[in-house]
Amino acid sequence: MIAKKWGLWLALVVSTGWMPTAMAQPVADTGEWFAIFAQGDIEPFRENSPNLKWWFDGHLRYLDDAGGYNQSILRPGVGVKITEHAVAWVGYAWIHTDPVAGAEFDEHRIWQQVTWSNTYGRWTLASRSRLEQRFLETGDDLGWRFRQLVRAQRSLDLFPRLSFVVWDEAFFHLNDTDWGARIGFDQNRAFGGLGFKRTPDAKGRVEFGYLNHTLDIPSGNDRTHHLLSVNFYY
Repeated sequence: MIAKKWGLWLALVVSTGWMPTAMAQPVADTGEWFAIFAQGDIEPFRENSPNLKWWFDGHLRYLDDAGGYNQSILRPGVGVKITEHAVAWVGYAWIHTDPVAGAEFDEHRIWQQVTWSNTYGRWTLASRSRLEQRFLETGDDLGWRFRQLVRAQRSLDLFPRLSFVVWDEAFFHLNDTDWGARIGFDQNRAFGGLGFKRTPDAKGRVEFGYLNHTLDIPSGNDRTHHLLSVNFYY
């Protein structure tokens, strides 16, 4: 019953998109986002401290009708398993952005998050709650942002190597900054697609599908990006 409720709720979010009513007449664009996600045990400490984990994700993003580089991200971290299904993490992120309008700039982040996942029959449900402290070259203020992701995945009965995947992540600024952040809603990402494993028991998988990205721009027109998203997990 829980899995069905999560699946229906996430399907509704992805199909309709989550955006506040204040967003009107956004500028539309297309692009491609590629990412790799990996995590595992920290091997040198595995015998004495089996709950210690490592994390890494990297991203390469293109916008301007998929014809122009937009952003790259490198994000390492470490974590500790706090329950059978939850892990607490802390890490650093480096982000280089070439915006659609304006000069290129770098951003540095410190981040903390808690991830949770569990399996209910053929459904795998997960969530990620992340807090970020952001330092941008374009200003002096420290920006605080909260991100909440919920995700559902179900293997297909006829093709067990394939799974149906939906997720949604909402972003909220927690303070105003001199580089443009305004307290409140920042952006939303809603994904729907398929996951593929070479074998049902393989550790790695690839997920591909449609990503709807809505972005609130306090100083101008809001943006909506229609993206091909390809993610590799290990």
